[in-house]
Amino acid sequence: MATVPSGLFAAHRGRRFVAALSDPDRAIRGPLFDMLFFWGAPVFALLFVDLWLGAAFATPHQMGENMAYALLVFTLVLTNAHLFAVAPRAYFNREVFEQNRGRLTIVPLVLLAGFLISPLLLIVGGVIAFFWDAHHSAMQNFGLSRIYDMKAGNGPQMLRRADMRLNWILYVGPLAAGASLMTHLHAFDDLRGTSLQQFAALPGAMEGHLPLIGWLATIAYVAIIGWAAVDYRAAMMAGYRPAAHKLALMGTTGLVSLLAWGFSSPLVAFIAINIYHAVQYFALVWLKEGDRMTALGRRSRRTTLILFFAACGAAGVAYQLASGAGIAVLMAPFVATSLLHFWFDSFVWSVRKKQV
Repeated sequence: MATVPSGLFAAHRGRRFVAALSDPDRAIRGPLFDMLFFWGAPVFALLFVDLWLGAAFATPHQMGENMAYALLVFTLVLTNAHLFAVAPRAYFNREVFEQNRGRLTIVPLVLLAGFLISPLLLIVGGVIAFFWDAHHSAMQNFGLSRIYDMKAGNGPQMLRRADMRLNWILYVGPLAAGASLMTHLHAFDDLRGTSLQQFAALPGAMEGHLPLIGWLATIAYVAIIGWAAVDYRAAMMAGYRPAAHKLALMGTTGLVSLLAWGFSSPLVAFIAINIYHAVQYFALVWLKEGDRMTALGRRSRRTTLILFFAACGAAGVAYQLASGAGIAVLMAPFVATSLLHFWFDSFVWSVRKKQV
């Protein structure tokens, strides 16, 4: 009985995968757009950062330092700016607003009042935001993967829990096992001199256990990926159709997270991860809310896009200036915005409710 050579079988599967990535019906916007701004964004961001910093290190000393500093400032402003991009989704989308009126009006006022009244609460809020950001980034990857599953015709509940675990470990696992963990733990330093200053000793206490933490994170990483493989096999036997864009997204985010958090300096990891995260977010908000913003502003689509980015950029610059000033009354609105951005995203985007 004749058999098909494994190389030909692999090539056939590869062509099918590429063909699926080229299918506009399975993309969020289109094959090229999705490659640039969604599933391919992690790789492009890491390449951009490596090339930029490589050029900076190859230039004369002062110029190289200026190039590296400019990239860092750009990343900080972009990261801060994307926090405000949730506003059109939360407040201009009538369906979303009506479904979450109390959470979108009362909670922000209470949170801001608490930060203005209590300096300790403001500091704690900043520490929480620093760690919540890691979870939030993993969940953005999860949300995009669920959109791709929906576009491929899969049910909203199929592999939901498996994808949540998988996207979380692909992002957080390398962070916990790499050099960037200590950078995150030093967020507790802000609690020095407060009634919670005992938590400021946590980075020092954890530093001596980094090898053990790294091994535990690696074991969890391998175990959860293996668990997901079992879940995927069972789902495919039950009729699940793998989404090529979703597999590409998880492949690129997993690879870049591993290379950035696991093997690069904390600075390179921070810049690359935050750039691709913000690019994906801006692209999604504009695709889903661009028409609504254009109609509300009664301007051309191009003008609306420029105004949208300009407003978010101005807010990002203001956030950075407030951070540099270190004045509590100035920081309170921005720390509140960070937490609200993370929280809002957990309910204003829903594949299960077909809101994306």
